[in-house]
Amino acid sequence: MNPPLPFIVVEDRQNKTLALCRESAELAREPLLVLSDTDAGPAYERFCRSYVHLSSNTPEFEKICFRRYFLLARFLESNPEVRDFVLIDSDVLLFQGAGQHIRRLVGRADFSGSSMQSADGWNPCQISPHVSYWTSSGLRRFVACVLDTYATPSGRRKLREISARFVARGVRGGVSDMTLLYLWAHATGNDEPINRVLEGTVVDHNINGMHNLHRGEFKVLGGAKRIAYREGKAWLTSASGELTRVVALHFQGSAKMAMPYALRGHMLTVAAVTYGLQIARRAKNNAFRAGAFARRLFDTRRVHRVPAGK
Repeated sequence: MNPPLPFIVVEDRQNKTLALCRESAELAREPLLVLSDTDAGPAYERFCRSYVHLSSNTPEFEKICFRRYFLLARFLESNPEVRDFVLIDSDVLLFQGAGQHIRRLVGRADFSGSSMQSADGWNPCQISPHVSYWTSSGLRRFVACVLDTYATPSGRRKLREISARFVARGVRGGVSDMTLLYLWAHATGNDEPINRVLEGTVVDHNINGMHNLHRGEFKVLGGAKRIAYREGKAWLTSASGELTRVVALHFQGSAKMAMPYALRGHMLTVAAVTYGLQIARRAKNNAFRAGAFARRLFDTRRVHRVPAGK
């Protein structure tokens, strides 16, 4: 019989979000470990020296996101008895049965992360690790892939190609750890998503809206997926009206504000809070697109005005 699957959060900030994540794990009776160390060792220092910034987020933010894998690698070196685990972000609430569901779902994979079906043929080349299954071997091989990708001309060229697609489309984002996860998972055959429905149970990709693995997969209430509590379990409602048990909810971005209400079962408050946040998020994204369009227009006109060389 396999031992309980441990959940790990890499987080050095002691805040309300982490406290709620801890409480949810305790209520769900899932073992949760918090890694609060910030010394990721010489391998991470080598990564920082070769890192090329290709994101609309800050370099500091992106490097901290990469740092967690190096911290995990050091933890696994010191704890060889940990052969597999689930990495979660601190903005995830766990519910009863999460570990059992994930172990059934992943089979013999070395990794399984969360992804969403692309729209209009647009592929951002991303897999999210907010709830992700890992073997210790898979984690070590991913870290080696990250180091190699940033250290080689061919690797950096591939990342620049992906970044250029974001710029051309005028959307926020770019190259991040999610990009490297996508490239490595597809190259190694570890691309089966953790957020697919199995036996009526699912892991949430992002509580903000109806999409999960598939677009329009679940019904919404306010600005978030419609959630119901029955018999101590959390449920989503599929687009066809069927109940699907959810064992992890991801409160991405500003939706963290709704975490305490979701944990206490105040779902109408979750709906109201996330709806207000959705309106603000749309305004921010529209402003970013308008700014990106203006910059491209300015650059185009500037090129046309440059006098031809003699």
